Amino acid sequence: MTKPTLNAWFCCFFCKSKYAPFNCLIKELSAHRNEEKCWLLFHENSGLQNVTFFDEGSSCIRDEGQTTLIDITRMECSNCGEHLGGKIVHVHERHPIIREGQYVVQLTKKP
Repeated sequence: MTKPTLNAWFCCFFCKSKYAPFNCLIKELSAHRNEEKCWLLFHENSGLQNVTFFDEGSSCIRDEGQTTLIDITRMECSNCGEHLGGKIVHVHERHPIIREGQYVVQLTKKP
């Protein structure tokens, strides 16, 4: 007997291109949630599509009561250029959940 897989995707708000499969979601980073946006953490082997990666920069992620400095590349929709989040390329301190290679997706409420 095979296990059913969920064929649901996160899609770009503007052009509706699918880019991240729902079943690769690890968790919401609740420390980064407010009325306008939330951040979601995805597995490193998520099979993202329709995305392009750009410049690397540093940022902090807060989760599980711990703040962690990371280096992250900017991730945009390859169809319309909308900012979608980033890929973690380096974690400066050990963290129980945050790992190199994972993706952070920013969901934003648009007017």
